[in-house]
Amino acid sequence: MKIFITGIGGFIGSNLANKLSDLGYHVAGCDNFQFGYDENIGNGILFESSEFQCMPEKLLNFYDVLVHCATSNIIYAQTNPLETFKTNAFESIKLIEKFKGKVIYTSTSSVYGQAETIPTPENAPENLSNAYDQSKAILEKYLQLRGNFTTLRLSNVYGENQRPENSYCGVIGRFINQTLNNKPITINGDGKDTRDFTYINDVVRALIIAIDQRPKNMEINIGTGVETSSFNLAIKINNLLEKIPNINFVDKRSIDKINRRCLDITRAKKVLGWKPLFDLEEGLKQTIEWQRREYAEGRY
Repeated sequence: MKIFITGIGGFIGSNLANKLSDLGYHVAGCDNFQFGYDENIGNGILFESSEFQCMPEKLLNFYDVLVHCATSNIIYAQTNPLETFKTNAFESIKLIEKFKGKVIYTSTSSVYGQAETIPTPENAPENLSNAYDQSKAILEKYLQLRGNFTTLRLSNVYGENQRPENSYCGVIGRFINQTLNNKPITINGDGKDTRDFTYINDVVRALIIAIDQRPKNMEINIGTGVETSSFNLAIKINNLLEKIPNINFVDKRSIDKINRRCLDITRAKKVLGWKPLFDLEEGLKQTIEWQRREYAEGRY
């Protein structure tokens, strides 16, 4: 099976590409490297250093499955809303219009906003509040009209290739990096806000299942069904690194509007036959070891 991945140099795209390549799939992709890194991509994987918008229709349709990972993320969207809508909605729709086969779309649990139901199922009302979640929701709606797709709504993914020097790095990568450098962990707010943290290997496995199976033509939550506060997360990381907790509480940012997040993953279990295999502690151990290796090899 031949797979084309947009955002192949990014956190999720690169992990997926490398795993697919290891499993013997024919893998290629593109990335403009605004958020990704070419060193994330393993040897022997073909990639174009360009915008996904530039991919010719004939080239795209050489592949059986298009996995659309490329995105302008939520932090970037705060100061670049128009560019976010252009990338995540308008240009993404144009891309998928070119492609005739099955689409796997990495969407986001951010479409739920501050959900009333915890854990949150896929039929919960959308609560959109910024250019990021609005633009991601637009592409979801387009795919519903198009068909031949599976959309995975991902929740706070963390793990290898989430580089802490990147200003858009997730909270776990940042917390680990601060602790390894003997700096206080910086928490925005009072530390009580919760998230459903999902390890990258579980997300990659869900994507591969979606690639291999028939299109589900629906949205599917990919999370753990467990909520963890940012304060408890910081304590777990300090404990794993055998550090005395050192936490600095600062004001919330404009994006810090969600008090609780935890996904209902019943549909993923029933429809995909998927469930997470990594709990938070094991995922954190793997991520810590990856950052340590990166330091040892002089990448930071």
